Amino acid sequence: MALPTINTDKKKNPARGPRRRLEQRHVQMIAITGTIGTALFLGSGQALSGGGPVGALLAYALVGSVAYASLSSAGEMTSLAPVPGSFAHFAHRWVDEAVGFAVGWIYFFTNAVTIPSEIVGAELLITYWKANDQPYIVLILGVICLVNLFGVRYFGEVEFWFGIVKSAMIIVLILMSIIIDLGGAPDHRRLGFQYWKDPGPFTASVTPGYQFLGFVSAVMQAAAAFQGIEISVIAASETVSPRRNIAGAMKKVFVRICVFYLAGIFVAGLIVPSNDPQLLQPPGNITHSSGTTQRIVNASPFVIGIQNSGFGSEEYTSILTTKITIFLASVVSIINAGVLSSAISAGNSFLFSASRILYGLSLRGQAPAFLAKLNTRTGTSIPSILFTSAFGFLAFLSIENETFQWFYNVQAVGQLITWSVINFTYLRFHKGMAVQRRSRKNLIYWNRFQPWLAQWGLFWCIVFIVFGGYPIFMDFYEASQPFIICYLIPPIFFLALIGRKYSHKTQMVSPDDMDFETDIPTIEQTETKEVEPSGFWAKLAYRLV
Repeated sequence: MALPTINTDKKKNPARGPRRRLEQRHVQMIAITGTIGTALFLGSGQALSGGGPVGALLAYALVGSVAYASLSSAGEMTSLAPVPGSFAHFAHRWVDEAVGFAVGWIYFFTNAVTIPSEIVGAELLITYWKANDQPYIVLILGVICLVNLFGVRYFGEVEFWFGIVKSAMIIVLILMSIIIDLGGAPDHRRLGFQYWKDPGPFTASVTPGYQFLGFVSAVMQAAAAFQGIEISVIAASETVSPRRNIAGAMKKVFVRICVFYLAGIFVAGLIVPSNDPQLLQPPGNITHSSGTTQRIVNASPFVIGIQNSGFGSEEYTSILTTKITIFLASVVSIINAGVLSSAISAGNSFLFSASRILYGLSLRGQAPAFLAKLNTRTGTSIPSILFTSAFGFLAFLSIENETFQWFYNVQAVGQLITWSVINFTYLRFHKGMAVQRRSRKNLIYWNRFQPWLAQWGLFWCIVFIVFGGYPIFMDFYEASQPFIICYLIPPIFFLALIGRKYSHKTQMVSPDDMDFETDIPTIEQTETKEVEPSGFWAKLAYRLV
């Protein structure tokens, strides 16, 4: 089987390959906060409503372990081959050309349809301040498109500052939630684990006997929240010293999962009862609402917790009416602005990821050739970015339309399929390295818990995909929710795989025939000497980021 040809010698023809312009601070921040968006800030309320505080925490912990396993697998393969196309290229190279084709297109599609979902989330959040929201769809789409068109350096800089805002917001929300839980709010109620007892750890607003189905819905929401966590490995071909910087990013992923996701859902379950009617209900998303903007903003469990703790209630506004009202409005506005920036940032990141995978598909002859054409000044594929950006216009669909609920579930299942392929590819990669007597310890990044991590991730991804739509059969979801919501992507993936395999007569690559050298840049070609900054604050930022 012919391997894909990728020119990595930039000295011979610098216009042929992406430019390595992402620096360490860019990659680290992108890895930590890159695709955190409305699925975490607003969608976590859905997980809490469906699974209860303990069920939601367990769902996030389980999916988080799968995300970590998948990213570790992708990171180790990227440490060997930091080339365009990332895991789709790895599947093409070390499994089967048809597998790379199928996962590449599935990943592109699921990330592309996430762009309008994030834009709609941003649009609805903007209406909290302004009623006429339609013009902002074009504005937001235009901004994220231009950021990507200007080149990866601008993308990295924008995401770095967005990442700081998101990190600060999450930390502040966690601290505020702890203060509220310990009785530091105006009502001075010490909540403790009260909501774990009443309405209960799992029961939430789910009909008795359906708790397991509520947990399953929380798992699917968590999968959507973790979507795009592999963006740092996709950016490896455009990163300065990719092997060293990706290794650093991989080591911080576990902290990201624990602090941002697990701590966030944990404190949310402490300050908001899972049967609160303001929470999003399974299987809805940010567009699943009563139609009012205030309903959308309040769907965030953190905002609900702040309001339930006494801010703005009649008992306290009668004493400090003006001050409390102003403070409440300010808090909600600040949170709203933070979620808005997260939505725009996530849309920006999903556009980046989808366009880069599309570019890689084109390089390997699995997408139209014109999509691989690079701009000589920016080193980016303008056709790929514009084609991907076109999906953003789906945001003009009516927010009442059930289509966006389809998108939400499609994203979760598409992410699980991607992780399945990443972990399966790693198992093949691991076997090939062993058969050819190549030591993984020579890689700049390798994980001592492999291949067990990949096996763990692959197993649970398959379980989630198979049982993710099980609540449909038990009438857990609304009657209007079609079967196709949860089971659309797997058939498309297998049809693409089988169709490509038979039309191009592809074959599985045997471990003996796996190529670990051709068109893969050497360490000397990609890595530069690491220079630590001078000065206390510069060193502190260097260590933290």
